[in-house]
Parts: sequence; structure tokens; C-alpha cells
Amino acid sequence: MFRGIVLMALLNRLAELITNPQGRLSTTDAATMVALVVSSLALLICVVMDRQPDAALGLYLGAWVTHAGVQVHQKLKVPVAQPAGGKDEQRS
Repeated sequence: MFRGIVLMALLNRLAELITNPQGRLSTTDAATMVALVVSSLALLICVVMDRQPDAALGLYLGAWVTHAGVQVHQKLKVPVAQPAGGKDEQRS
């Protein structure tokens, strides 16, 4: 019974990772999640098979650090909405 509760909680949290604030499926977040799973599995296979795990780890970390940097850069480019009252210096 406890396992079922934990599994349902994990599935609910997984749904939050790939949906947008409106509750719809976010294709960007879903693609990112799939890429994370696939690249993690590829890294684990390289480590288990002892096929240049140091190069695989470097590529893995480099790809995800680059991804995080691009996400931050994109968020900085989005203009911030001004409050309905305008700026403080415009008020009298």
C-alpha cells in the first residue's frame, strides 16, 4: 500500500515537470525530460561497458551546463511586465 502511495506521488510530480502553469503539456519541457533520461542512460551504459566514461561524462556535463545557460539567457531576454500603476516616479 505504501509503495502505491509513493508511486502515485512520484507520477504526480512527474506530471508537474512536463506541464506548463496552465496545466497543459509543455512540449519543450517534455523534450527536455526525454533528453535528460536518454543522455543519462547513455552515460550509464558507457560507464558499465567501460567505453571512455571520462569523455562521456564530460560531454554529458557540458551539454547540460550549456542547456542551463541557454535557458537562463532566454529568461533574461523576456521582458518583465510592468505593474498596472506604472513606475513609481510617474505617480504624483
